[in-house]
Amino acid sequence: MKNLFRKATDFKGFTLIELLIVIAILGVLAAGILVAIDPIDKINQANDAKVQNDVSGAGRASEAYATVHNGFYPATLQDLVDAGELKRLPQAPSGYDAYSVVNMTGTPPVNAGSCTAGSECTGIIVSGRLKSKKYAVPDTTYWQYQSPSGKSCAVRTYTGNGCG
Repeated sequence: MKNLFRKATDFKGFTLIELLIVIAILGVLAAGILVAIDPIDKINQANDAKVQNDVSGAGRASEAYATVHNGFYPATLQDLVDAGELKRLPQAPSGYDAYSVVNMTGTPPVNAGSCTAGSECTGIIVSGRLKSKKYAVPDTTYWQYQSPSGKSCAVRTYTGNGCG
């Protein structure tokens, strides 16, 4: 009977206020960590890695195509699949622009028009847009393979001349 009438000070544990304060502090810490990690940018970085891999692979395949086709490059990425240089057409990550092939002619050696089927493309740019914050200006930076240099690099404009 004595236990039924104990004073409130005899109980051991935390009060509701103490628990709410701890939960609030943990919430603030979790929000800070979430901002520091930036999971959306991590996803964009992973997608950018796929773009870089796909574009560089398509660039290497286009060089193999040009070797077999008297120095002429493919008009489209589908031509690389049809010729057996790629097993399947590379697909850009969800939310990204489709990859493109651009004919390089003129001075500077860039013409924003695409190669046309049956035309003699003597140089190409294979390009895909990058979105992560790793690049100075997301959504205006592209990963490109440029046939004259045989290199892949990040450029700030779609028809950039930056892989030299």
